[in-house]
This record gives sequence, C-alpha cells and structure tokens, in this order.
Amino acid sequence: MIYENAYLYITPGREEEFEQALLTAAPILKSAEGCVSVDLHRDVETPGAYLLRVGWASLEHHVEMFPKSEQAPRFAEAIEHFFAKAPELRHFAADPAGTPAGE
Repeated sequence: MIYENAYLYITPGREEEFEQALLTAAPILKSAEGCVSVDLHRDVETPGAYLLRVGWASLEHHVEMFPKSEQAPRFAEAIEHFFAKAPELRHFAADPAGTPAGE
C-alpha cells in the first residue's frame, strides 16, 4: 500500500466551500479501484493549504489505472476549480521499510 499526499492550495475565501465539495466528492474517489482511504487535513500554518492523503493498494492503481477510470474526471471536476495553483503530489510507502505495516 502507498499513500498519495496531495498538497492543495485553495483560492482565498473558498476554503469552506472546498471542504464541502470534497466531502461530497470523496465517495467518487473511494469507489475507484485500489482506493483504500481518503483523508483531508487543513494546514494550521498556511491559510488555504490542505493535505489530501489518499491510500492506494499500489502506485499503479493511482498513476496508471485511476487516470483512465470514470471516477478521475468526475472527482477532478468536483474540486479542481477551487485550486489557487496546481497541486503538489508525492507518494509514500505505508511504512518506512516500504512494505505494508503488519506484514
């Protein structure tokens, strides 16, 4: 399992609207093959900044399969118009050793 960490920067004044839109759109993302979890965290130091943390079964589920899915454009359409700039994406292993925790 891997985690996609998407650093999102929202247009000032639209934060609450974005949070509601993401709550509505999260089930779309969660229904994508390989999506394990979706969590949103507000940055306490940078106004309008968020961390969207998505758990995926594998890197391939996110970078190869998800972009071709029917969920990808629907999810993007629901939230991308809130972005003040392009998101920054990073992928991390589920644990420091690079293998899922507990295995």
